[in-house]
Amino acid sequence: MEARSGRSAPTRSCSAAGAASTAASTSCSSGRRTPRCERHAAAGWFGLESMIRSMTGYGSASADAETGRVSVSVRALNHRFLDLAVRLPRRLEGLEPEVRRLVQSRIQRGRVELSVQAALRGEEGSAVVVSAPVVSGVVSALRQIQAQYELAGKLRLSDVARFPGALELVETDGALDDDHRRDLVGLVESALEALDQMRRAEGENLERDLLQALAGVESCASRLEAGSQAERDARRDALVEKARTLRDELGLEDGRLYQEVVRLVDRQDVAEELQRLRSHVAQARDVLRGGGPCGKRLDFLAQELAREANTIGSKSASATLAREVVDLKGQIERLREQVQNVE
Repeated sequence: MEARSGRSAPTRSCSAAGAASTAASTSCSSGRRTPRCERHAAAGWFGLESMIRSMTGYGSASADAETGRVSVSVRALNHRFLDLAVRLPRRLEGLEPEVRRLVQSRIQRGRVELSVQAALRGEEGSAVVVSAPVVSGVVSALRQIQAQYELAGKLRLSDVARFPGALELVETDGALDDDHRRDLVGLVESALEALDQMRRAEGENLERDLLQALAGVESCASRLEAGSQAERDARRDALVEKARTLRDELGLEDGRLYQEVVRLVDRQDVAEELQRLRSHVAQARDVLRGGGPCGKRLDFLAQELAREANTIGSKSASATLAREVVDLKGQIERLREQVQNVE
């Protein structure tokens, strides 16, 4: 909170859960332009807005002033859509629409829990309120019991006050002035910025893991391409030899036999699947370079990669190719697991 007329300057502290905030806030700060810095500079945000973000993180901010102490904490978890829960003290409930707009302007996907704790000093506070219906009912019931059973003694105040609901402690409403509102909103923004620092730092780790998984998919594709070509040639030669034997034994025509050979060989050709596999990998890299909220697009591409891997597996007959397909599926599963954490 900044100092305003008639009020002393408050003390503010923010946290992004340790070293994660430091790692995020120092991105692209060195004089040397790394490839990551080049990408961020091209996006015009110097490494802050173009990178991907994790859906998980934590941030907090607090401030002390003459008017009291306020602390804000915000936690983000994985979720398919944006699911926002805001908890405010009764006196601050009027800020909820503005707080929701702030969160929605920064976060597009995930379960977000934002909590504000406030101990504000001033005329407003708590008050004891008498529940007239409860007290009336208690008094009537006690007098009825006394008359019915002919009990001696007078009805005392303590006899009534001990009943649950007779007296209630409620927080009285108090409108916030404009200065307080601005300070509280600024504190929420600080907590969200601390959260964003942690999400960006974790996003860098996710991006590195995703790129490694994509490289693993490409490596498996290259080995499958070489192995499937060798297997295809061997199968073709074996089928041609078999066709020649059948031609000599049964006197069949060469043309029809060779057409059947070509058909059988093509049934196990995975060239198209490997081409689509590489295309999906290239698209995933483009999505990562673009940054921003891209988890849904990456999830779609991961599903497409899994489909191609299943098709390749159904066409691979040899044990060698089957092992390569298992490795390929492992890399794709690793990719899919990491994608679930991307906003």
